[in-house]
Amino acid sequence: MSRQLENTLYSLSCDYQSNCDPDSYEVVVVENSSDDCLSKSFVSELSGQFRYYLRNEESSSPVPAVNFAFEKCRGSFIGLIIDGARMLSPRVIEHALMAYNASNNAVAMVPGYHIGTQEQHLHSENYTFEQDQQLLDSILWQTNGYRLFEISTFSNGNRRGFLQPMMECSCVFAAHASYEKIGFADHRFMLAGGGAINLHIYRSLGMLKDSRLFVLAGEGSFHQFHGGATTSHDEQRENLMAQFMEQLNECWPDGFQALRREPILLGSISKEANSALSNSCEFAKTRFERLEANNKPIWPDDNA
Repeated sequence: MSRQLENTLYSLSCDYQSNCDPDSYEVVVVENSSDDCLSKSFVSELSGQFRYYLRNEESSSPVPAVNFAFEKCRGSFIGLIIDGARMLSPRVIEHALMAYNASNNAVAMVPGYHIGTQEQHLHSENYTFEQDQQLLDSILWQTNGYRLFEISTFSNGNRRGFLQPMMECSCVFAAHASYEKIGFADHRFMLAGGGAINLHIYRSLGMLKDSRLFVLAGEGSFHQFHGGATTSHDEQRENLMAQFMEQLNECWPDGFQALRREPILLGSISKEANSALSNSCEFAKTRFERLEANNKPIWPDDNA
């Protein structure tokens, strides 16, 4: 998915990311070899510090590549984007670094969205990559990345917004030491696409004793269509998802749950992102009222 990856990497470049020193971050790109690989010349022409590694990998899981990337990282605070099709909004780096400056134990999560009017697996089987890219081209996102909010919807793992427990995060920042404590990417997740590895990493980081959860409420990671294991219209999707969740539940003594830790909202809210905040507040109000009526804690993982 070289075209999608080009968009993702441009959204990490210094020409796109705002209010951050180009010397304050690097981008480590690890790609498993395929018949549609990224052009090395594209990477070399990006503004900023990019390092590109092409690997031969027999597995269909990204986990070996993720752990290879951890070995190559030189920074003390690492942002992990498992899926090369996830573009970012323009102030992710700035606000992630703010979180780390506030706490060495910061877990800074970027809420996830799907490009399109609904989640991509709900599109008909006739939906194409070209249609997805035409939608992106229609908003000139390179000059104002916040317009991505105008053509996207919450992903299923966080479908009720970011003011209540979130199941997954495909763009998460944490200290290198925190990733080390959880064993980096768990080598058991070798199913197609890594299975539920992103859910496992996010909750594992959030459940570390001293973690402080920061949600970059005005930012987003936006998933482009590419026919992925869980984001394409496929008759076998439900069976595959069942396998993913079975493995995930086996990794947690009491079964897997969404991370139920109170979020610290950080960053600014653009006019384009305002509806995402508004929707999150409405969903949260309903949840808070329900839990209070039943005398249940709102954020039980804070005391775990």
